[in-house]
Amino acid sequence: MTRSYTNVRAFSLVEVLITIAVIGILSAIAVPSIGNVIEGSRRGVAENVISTLNKATREFGHSQWTISTTPNSSSGADEIYILRTLQWRDPDTSGELNPKGPFMRSDWNPVSSTSDKDYRAEWTGSSWRLLEPDTTGSGIMIDFDGSDLGTPYVHDPSFIPAGAL
Repeated sequence: MTRSYTNVRAFSLVEVLITIAVIGILSAIAVPSIGNVIEGSRRGVAENVISTLNKATREFGHSQWTISTTPNSSSGADEIYILRTLQWRDPDTSGELNPKGPFMRSDWNPVSSTSDKDYRAEWTGSSWRLLEPDTTGSGIMIDFDGSDLGTPYVHDPSFIPAGAL
């Protein structure tokens, strides 16, 4: 009787352990980096919101009047009021070359926040600035899941926009 032996190729126990160790080391390096990438993305989105609000404020100023108010740092009510002004459309469209609004999307319905865990848009009296987590202050909470977008806001006919008086 003749026996035939074929070479069987497989990983040895040492090779498997080395592979698992390398994967563990790479994971230990990559996981914290992913957290930094996510936080950097959130900051970028928040900076974009501030840029958009400031652009809308400038465009409103070119079309209507410059919005200049005394900020109220104790609540986010003034930020919501300024936002609603930027979402307002002037009903008087007679003979003007400049658009009458709205200058911000009307389906954005954010809430105010005083939590130092949130990114917030704060009204300074003439422009917007970003409040990052771990800073105190109130403002419009910048949401990252899109839950603040939805039904367009409808202004009451008696609405008086900021700076109109």
